[in-house]
Amino acid sequence: MRNHHVLLISIFTITLLGNSYLSFAEEIPIPRTMAGDKGRYFLLEKKKQGTTIITLHKRIGVDSVGYSKSEINCKSKQIRELGYSEDSAKAIKENSSKWFDLVAGSSKSDLAKFVCKG
Repeated sequence: MRNHHVLLISIFTITLLGNSYLSFAEEIPIPRTMAGDKGRYFLLEKKKQGTTIITLHKRIGVDSVGYSKSEINCKSKQIRELGYSEDSAKAIKENSSKWFDLVAGSSKSDLAKFVCKG
């Protein structure tokens, strides 16, 4: 019976990875290139969708915590915001922005650089 559970867990993991969806059990720190931002950034989820990557990340600031969902086109180096909430990741309501260019040194640029590598 124990081997049966291991097989089910393995199949579940393969299915998730086969769809290029990764939800992290822990928060993965996103390195920043610019000094001065007092916020700390963490990647919570990453999902490849066609030629783009959908991310969920968290910013812990001095006075607040924010959760953002974004779509990144690694090839064109553009991003669009899909939603934001200061309550929780589950409270994000979809509200897509237009695509915009990444600004070097910005937190969005650092996010894209982090998830687009490799």
